[in-house]
Amino acid sequence: MKYRTICVTVALCLLLTVLAGCGDKSEGAPLFAKRGEAERAPLGDLLPAANAETVLAALSAAGQTHASAWDPGEPEDSHGGPRLESGAPAAGDTVATDGSCIYMLDSYGLIILSAAGTASERLSYTRVERPGNGWSERLYLAPERAVIVCTGSDADGEDVWRDSAQVHITLLDTADKRNPRLLAETAVEGSWVDSCLIDGTLCIVTQRSFLSLPEEGDVLPCLWENDEELRLQPGDVYLCQNPSRAAVTVVASVRVEDGRVADALAFTDGTESVCVADDVLILSRTRWDETASAPYREEPYTVVDYTATARTELKRVRVENGGLTLDGGCVLEGALTDPAALELRNGILRAATQTDSRSFSAYTDEKHGWTNYEGRSHSRGDRLTLLDVDLNVTGLLTDLGGDHGVSACRFAGSLAWLRTAEDRASLYAADLSNPAAPAMTGSLPGRGETLSLRSFGAETVLGLAAPGEGETWQLVVYDVRDPANPREADSLALSDWSPAAGLNDRGALFADPATGLIGFAAQGETGMRYLLVRWDGERLREQEAFALEYIPANVRGLLLNGLLYICGPGEVYVVDPDAMEVLATVSNAVG
Repeated sequence: MKYRTICVTVALCLLLTVLAGCGDKSEGAPLFAKRGEAERAPLGDLLPAANAETVLAALSAAGQTHASAWDPGEPEDSHGGPRLESGAPAAGDTVATDGSCIYMLDSYGLIILSAAGTASERLSYTRVERPGNGWSERLYLAPERAVIVCTGSDADGEDVWRDSAQVHITLLDTADKRNPRLLAETAVEGSWVDSCLIDGTLCIVTQRSFLSLPEEGDVLPCLWENDEELRLQPGDVYLCQNPSRAAVTVVASVRVEDGRVADALAFTDGTESVCVADDVLILSRTRWDETASAPYREEPYTVVDYTATARTELKRVRVENGGLTLDGGCVLEGALTDPAALELRNGILRAATQTDSRSFSAYTDEKHGWTNYEGRSHSRGDRLTLLDVDLNVTGLLTDLGGDHGVSACRFAGSLAWLRTAEDRASLYAADLSNPAAPAMTGSLPGRGETLSLRSFGAETVLGLAAPGEGETWQLVVYDVRDPANPREADSLALSDWSPAAGLNDRGALFADPATGLIGFAAQGETGMRYLLVRWDGERLREQEAFALEYIPANVRGLLLNGLLYICGPGEVYVVDPDAMEVLATVSNAVG
C-alpha cells in the first residue's frame, strides 16, 4: 500500500508539471490521468445453441434477469453536461460518387447523373421497392454495382410489438448507367445497426427484440434471398454470457457480385456499436455482471444482497471470402459512454467507458408476497482504454473528469476529445499518438453546448459548435500538428445562420481538406441557403450563401474535377467554387 501511494503521488506530480506547460488551460482543470495496470477480462466461451429451444430459453431468461430483481435504469447522478458529437463521413450516405457519376437516393429510388460540369445530365431513375415504412438508408458503390440498404417495417399499429423489422438490400447492375438492372433482393431480420463493404462483401449487422419474436414457431433468425427463406442453424447462434437485454444480433454477409448470402451468424444479445478494420468487425455491448449472496433472515424478511458491475463486451468477427468467423473477444471495465465512444484507427481500438458498480439488497416478505429493494452503494468513474487489433490492451487513462465525470468523449485524428459535466467552458484533449503511453494535454475553449468534430486532413480538426443561450453557431478549426499541444487555430461566428440538418447527419457537412472548402445547408431569417466557408490554412472566411431555388435540409455537397455539385433530391447545382458562381442546374424531377 505504501508503494502504491508513492507511485500515485509521483504520477500526479508529473501530470501537474505537464499541464503547467500546456497552452490555454483553466485553473484547477478537473481532468487528470493516472497510469495503472491495463486490465481486461477474457471473453470466455460463447456456446453455440443446441436447438431453437435453447435460443428461446436464453432470450426469455435475459428478459427477466433485471426485471425480476433490479433494473439499472438511468442513475440520478448521470454524467450530464456539454456534449460532443462525431461528424460522420459520407461513406454509406444517401449520395455517392464513382468519380464520373453521382448516385442519389430519394424517397422512391436511385438517381444517376453524369458529373460533366455544364453538360451534366440525369442519366436514369430506377424505382426501388421499400416495403412498409423505411429508414436508416445507406448507399454503397462497387465496380458496376450499386447497393441500397434500408430498414423496413410493416407495422399496422394493432400489434406493434410483434412486428418484425427487416433490413432490405437491393443490388443493381450499373454497368449501363442509363439502364440499371435489378440483380438481387436480400433481407435480414431485425433493425439496422451498421453496415459496411469489405473486399466485395456487404456486411450487415441487425438487432431484433425478443418482444418481436413469434408466439409460436421457429425463433431462429431468418434471411431472405430473392424471397427464398434461409433460416440460421442452431450452431450459428451463440448464447451470450450475462445477457443484458432480450435481443438477437445477426451478422450477415452478402456478395456484391451476385447478391447471394455468403454467411450469417447470430448472438443472443443486442449490439450497441460496430467497428471495422480491414477484414475484422468488432461488436460491442454493455452487460451487467451481477452476483448474489446466499439468502439470510432479517425478520420478517428474507434478504439477498446483490452487486452489479457494468462491463463492455467486445466480440471480434473475421470476414474472409465472405465467410464469417467468431474470432475471440474481451471484456473491459465500464460501459461505453455511448455507441460512438468506440473507434478503430490505424489498428488501434479506442474505447471510452464509464465504470459503474452498485450494491443493493432485496427484502422479501413471503407472508404478504412482496419484495422491496434498497440501494447500499454506488461508485462511478471514467477511463479510456487503447487496444490493438488482437484486443490486447496497449494503454490506459483512468480517473478522468474528477468527481463529476466526463459528459462526452469523441475521437478525431490522434486525439481523444472530452467534455466534463462540471466545466462547460473547456474542451480537453488526450494525446493518443503513442498507444502505449496516452497522456492528457490541456484545455481549449469549449465552444457551445454541443460540438461536432471531424478530422479535416492530417493537421487539423474541424468543429461545428451548437450555441448555448444567447450565443451563435460557430465553426472552429483546431491545429493538431503537435498532438501533445493542440490549439485552436481560428473560429468563425455564423451570426446569421444555423445548420438546417442535425449535427450528426451522415454527409450533411461537406468538408474538403485539399481545398479548404466547407459547406452545409443553413437556415436564416431570409430562408434556406447553402453556406460555403473556406479555410485558407490560417483563417476561416465566409464565402457565399447561395440562394438557390430549392435547398432541402438533406442536401449534400460533392467536389469533383474542381467543381462543386450541390445535390438535392429535386435539383443538382453545378458551382464554380473559385468564382462562387452557379454554372448549371440539373433537374431530378421524374415524369
